[in-house]
Parts: sequence; structure tokens; C-alpha cells
Amino acid sequence: MTSLATRAVVNLLYKSPFNPTSSDEPDDAVRDLVEGPESLTPGRALDLGCGHGRHSIYLARNGWDVTGIDLVRDAVATARRKARDAGVAPSLLQGDVTELSRMGIPEGNDLIVDAGCFHGLPARLRDVYVPEVTRIAASDARLLILGLAKHPVLKGIKLDEVRRRFRGWEVISAQSVAGDEMLRYGSGSPMLRKAFEKGWFDPWRYLLRRVDSSTRERG
Repeated sequence: MTSLATRAVVNLLYKSPFNPTSSDEPDDAVRDLVEGPESLTPGRALDLGCGHGRHSIYLARNGWDVTGIDLVRDAVATARRKARDAGVAPSLLQGDVTELSRMGIPEGNDLIVDAGCFHGLPARLRDVYVPEVTRIAASDARLLILGLAKHPVLKGIKLDEVRRRFRGWEVISAQSVAGDEMLRYGSGSPMLRKAFEKGWFDPWRYLLRRVDSSTRERG
């Protein structure tokens, strides 16, 4: 369970000038999973740290049954308004991503998107997060983690930890989000853009696939 201190930090960072201005456009990696040459068949999706709903809304528009979760009440309220304006109805909940069982999140999720959520969790909550996410993932599910390997405040997430923690998953790709694409991410906030330029942050995309024991043995 997320402590009051962690909740306070999350809410503070949400209102920080280093938090990027909300975009309605999905991350390129999400778009590729939905519309790319090896796109997934629409099914059940879970959007962890949904923020203002850009991925939940995008997935719902493309035929996915979506549940979005965020710890910040204001973010969820904004996401619900934007979803109504877009004419879609994802399930958008205020909640703790380490308490998926308590929240009644169903199993069988084919796609799980974590946009800036896992990288901010302390180690003790990461220990809870991984089995919770693994439990609700469908066989052969995809998990996309968008996170910072380096951050002046948050713990961050690096590839070696992804490989170590996510047992029952294989890493399909690990991509550094650098250069022009990284600067575009921070274009809505002058302070955030400056932080990227100075190398204070190191954003990455990690794409994982759920595998069962029989698949691992054959591999």
C-alpha cells in the first residue's frame, strides 16, 4: 500500500513545473503496438498512471476495453472529462497500482501500459507491483513501461532491474528516448526541456512479453 508520504510526493510532482504539459497524443511505442506492422488484436488493456487519459482514450478509440488508474484525483477527473469529450468510455479510476487485487481489476489484460508510474515507486512497493501486474496479465500479454532511468528525485528504472524483477516476462526491447524525440517530450515546459538538455533525466521504453513456464522451457 502506498504510504501517505509517497502519495504526497506523487501529488507534488504532478503539480511540478518539471511535469510535462499534458498531451492528447499517445506515445509512439503505444501507437506502434496498436497501429504498427505487428499490431496487437484489440482486447483488454490496463493503463497504469493514466494521468489525463491520453493512452486510455487512444486505446478506447481503437477498440480496446480499457481501465485507466491514477493516484492523483485531479488527473483522473481531467481524464474522465476528456474521455467524454472524445466520445469514449474507458473505466477511469483513482487508485493505487500496487493494490490491483483490492480494486477488483480483472485478469486477462492483453496490454498493460505504465507511463511514468513504476519508475517512481520505492523498492518495497516494486516488490508488490510486479506480482500484482503479472497476476492480471493475460498469457502472451505485452507490458510497456515508459520510465526514467535517471531522475533527480525518483528512484528510476534501468534495464538490469527490469530483467531481475519481472520474472515470467521476457524483454522484447529496451529503447533510449534521446535526441529530438526527448526534447519534443519536454517542449510544453521550458524547465522540463532545460532538464532534458542538461541530462538530468534519462527516459527509456521497455517492452516486455508475458511468458509461462512451458514457453520458457522451450525457449
